[in-house]
Amino acid sequence: MRKTKAQKFVFKTLETILVIGYILFEELIWDVFAKPIYQYFKSLIALDSLRQTFQVMNRTMLLTVFIVILAITEIMGFASGFFIVNGHLFFGITIYALKIPIAAFTFWLFDLTREKLMTFRWLKISYDYIMNLIYFFTHSDIHAYIKERVIKLRSKIKQLSQQYLGGTLT
Repeated sequence: MRKTKAQKFVFKTLETILVIGYILFEELIWDVFAKPIYQYFKSLIALDSLRQTFQVMNRTMLLTVFIVILAITEIMGFASGFFIVNGHLFFGITIYALKIPIAAFTFWLFDLTREKLMTFRWLKISYDYIMNLIYFFTHSDIHAYIKERVIKLRSKIKQLSQQYLGGTLT
């Protein structure tokens, strides 16, 4: 099946929007906020008993706990977007900020129990599909172009920060 110019335009526009969203998420939310919290969870000795509990937990119960926590984070994401779109910017940002540690905990739990969770065929298929989509977007020409622009912009901001603010921004 041949794609028309209109179909190609729609596909490239959608791809660009998704790549920009992914880069924004990766650069702002993940690298700045969620990843440090995720690393903190991984290093907490106080979580050893919880870690052990999750590792010996029945796979169905583990999946239930994982899905409930994941659902809570997704609901918080939709709620924050809803409030932001409806003009309640502060409330929406607050909900999203509260979502970040819960999402980081969810990543920690998934990383800890990945082998057991992947025994559910539907979850493995879903996970592989999402990872393939991310691979597709991160290896596209649009991603490389936008990422290059982001790196140049970040470099320029850092240069201006050092020049005018004495390097207080990173």
